[in-house]
Amino acid sequence: MIFMVDKYLVGNRLDKVVVDYCKTLGVNITRSGLKSQGIKIYVNEKLEKLSYIVKEKDKIEFQIPEPQKSELKPENIEFEVLYSDNDIAVINKPAGLPVHIGAGHKNNTLVNGLLYRFEGRLSSIGGIERPGIVHRLDKDTSGLMVVALSEIAHQKLTELFKQRLVKKVYYAVVKGYTPETGKIELPISRSSSNRKKMAVNPKGKEAITIYKTLAYGKETSLVEVEIKTGRTHQIRVHFSHIGHPILGDPIYSRDFKKYKLALIAKKLAFNHPVSGDWLEFEIPFTEDFLRLFKELEIEYKI
Repeated sequence: MIFMVDKYLVGNRLDKVVVDYCKTLGVNITRSGLKSQGIKIYVNEKLEKLSYIVKEKDKIEFQIPEPQKSELKPENIEFEVLYSDNDIAVINKPAGLPVHIGAGHKNNTLVNGLLYRFEGRLSSIGGIERPGIVHRLDKDTSGLMVVALSEIAHQKLTELFKQRLVKKVYYAVVKGYTPETGKIELPISRSSSNRKKMAVNPKGKEAITIYKTLAYGKETSLVEVEIKTGRTHQIRVHFSHIGHPILGDPIYSRDFKKYKLALIAKKLAFNHPVSGDWLEFEIPFTEDFLRLFKELEIEYKI
């Protein structure tokens, strides 16, 4: 596609101008879509960034690729939907269910279930393999996730997460006796010795975990954890690093076979990306957690 910048468009960002031009042709693409699909845009035959500010009579050239056909199949996978409207859904992901396809699992994922439950309604910004996915939980972690059903919701939710305006609260049972409160502020990166693991690394990305201890049991602690950043395995890495690994952690704990991962994303709160309304969600402990409380004599008033 080729067009010239009219006088009234001067001063706008390149991505906005391209998206608006596409709309006049009936092509539905967003600014986030331009970025996620890696669409190259040339101005006066020179490749420019999406943030370029256009000038009058700039010659703009770009090509929207043909939409790829997803090989993902809808599957009737059981999970709870706590809330849904035209823009978002808040769901409770079961433990053991991967969020999207990856090495070792090409189906039976949350995405397959979302395709079945919200047929044709998921945002496409995340790509054909991750429709609607704005953030994720580890396979073995259960709990709350927000899913984007509209493109505008996806864009705004991404920005809310980026600005750390989404409150994510987890509960975990960890080994040993933790202090009443604590803040773990240690950078995290991929482990140099094991690519399946993450590790604390001075050269890694900023990672901030805040916790308070709610109850103690047999050589264990129940902690409420709020993360200010969303690094892969953040809670698991941080607590393992300070000597209090999460019970049942198959990667960062040695006796993981005795328990399932004792980590749940229990609370989630944020401003609705379209209406702006403040939304708060909380789920009860799973049966696995309740059995663990009894076995370890963790006295916590639910």
